[in-house]
Amino acid sequence: MKQYIITIILALCLGSCGQHSKHWETLAQVESYIEERPDSALNVLQGMDKGELSGMEEKAKHALLLSMAMDKNYIDRTDFDVLQPAIEYYEDNGSATDKLRTYYYQGRIYQNMGNDALAMRCYINASENGGDSNDILTKARLYVARGIIYGSLLKWDDYIEVNMQAAEYFLQMNRTDSYVNCLIKVCNGHIQNDAYKEAEIVLNECDGYRNDISNRILGKYYSALIAHLYASGKNKDIASTIEEYLNTVSDEHIDYLSLANGYLTIGEFDKALELIIDKDYSHNQDLELRYYSTLGAIYLNLNRYNEALSTYFKYYELHDSIVYSIFESDTQFIEERHALEMLKAKETEAKNRLTIIVLACVIALMASLYILNFIRKRLKETKRKNIQLEGEKAHYERMYLEVLSERNALNDMISNSTVKDETMEIIKKRLGVLNTIIVSHLSEKGTDVKRANEELEKLIADRNDFIKSTRLTLEENYPHFFAYLHDKGLEEFEIDFCCLYAIGLKGKEIKTYTNLSRHYKDSSEVRQKLGLVESDTNLSNFLQKLLKNEAE
Repeated sequence: MKQYIITIILALCLGSCGQHSKHWETLAQVESYIEERPDSALNVLQGMDKGELSGMEEKAKHALLLSMAMDKNYIDRTDFDVLQPAIEYYEDNGSATDKLRTYYYQGRIYQNMGNDALAMRCYINASENGGDSNDILTKARLYVARGIIYGSLLKWDDYIEVNMQAAEYFLQMNRTDSYVNCLIKVCNGHIQNDAYKEAEIVLNECDGYRNDISNRILGKYYSALIAHLYASGKNKDIASTIEEYLNTVSDEHIDYLSLANGYLTIGEFDKALELIIDKDYSHNQDLELRYYSTLGAIYLNLNRYNEALSTYFKYYELHDSIVYSIFESDTQFIEERHALEMLKAKETEAKNRLTIIVLACVIALMASLYILNFIRKRLKETKRKNIQLEGEKAHYERMYLEVLSERNALNDMISNSTVKDETMEIIKKRLGVLNTIIVSHLSEKGTDVKRANEELEKLIADRNDFIKSTRLTLEENYPHFFAYLHDKGLEEFEIDFCCLYAIGLKGKEIKTYTNLSRHYKDSSEVRQKLGLVESDTNLSNFLQKLLKNEAE
């Protein structure tokens, strides 16, 4: 009874764990519009009472969606207080999309904390565990985030590759702004690699979308175009491009560093200095590095050498700091380590697979040998049984022929013999048994044949009894006959031999009662003891005549 109650309690607990609260449907709705209305999603998610959430799955879903909404509303978290339930639950549960998003936003938090190494580890895990997800946008953002890290490490080939992949994903989802933005990053990567032809091809692709993109992305396009022009030495086009830039893009989206570089390239140093002299880029190391580089070049061209020297000192100090931090960080080794780990895992898997294959082959070989040995034994046993059956068949055939011969002999003896009725009765009884055996042996039924063969065995074994009973009958009715044989010195088995001749059996019938070689030996010895020579009558006629004379 106690066990029954415990089972019910466990069932109820499991049932309750699988149920969701009233917020579950709301979470599903929020997930459906979080991309288009992240501000509304954030308000709904923050308004939920966490205490009313039911089960780990529901709490994980709320945590993940809330982290997504915060990120989309530019709330950069540097702790895992919100996302932690999702991290714990989706590590071993949830769909590929849940895992993809959880690892991605976990990486975003690490990136906000400045820990690019752990961020890259999360992004790699996101790619591995979320490969089957159909969340194309998160996959695209994942590549963008990796591109940011590659850019900080000055790994421009990787930077180009991941941004190109992100661009393809965004194009697939008709996100034109994001598509062109990634292409602009690809262009900047080619410029860093001095691959100006490739950069020009990408810019031409972007040019086809100028009427379809936002003013913010258009500002980035002109910035990349100017960078490409002065980097590739096409100075004559810079002035017109700057003018078009200023007339097309609103002030808040203008990259003044790019404009300053443009003016610097075409020799308008005062305009270049005017654009950036009061700008503060200390919030971003990359922009700050560009700022000192451009400002130093402007001072140098304005012959303001002390300011140029001071600015270049700041530039190299910051540059060395960035380079040092790159080499100090192990971010650049994350993927290499991961690749080695994957290679080792594949080698282990291949080794295990090989071991399994070898074991399977050994087992299959052993099974085959066992089966072959079993078949060989069965064939050998079958052959042995067939030989035995053939031997038994031949044996029974010989016995059957012997019985036929004995029956014919007894039939002839009944019609011709002069023995007394007692002996004749024994012969008839024996003849009846013989006829029964012969009829049974002719049956087509397996059971009858088997029984007939058993009777044959028994009948052959009873021949000594037949000889003994025949002798006793003759000995009682023909005492002088036996006295004569005893006087001649015949042994008991020789007298038995003579009894068969006396009742009318011929030599060939008597062979069935005695061993063939013994028959000839006994006949010869008996003739000698009876005083018969080669010219005298045969032993059968002599003994029958002797028995007949006593009867008369």
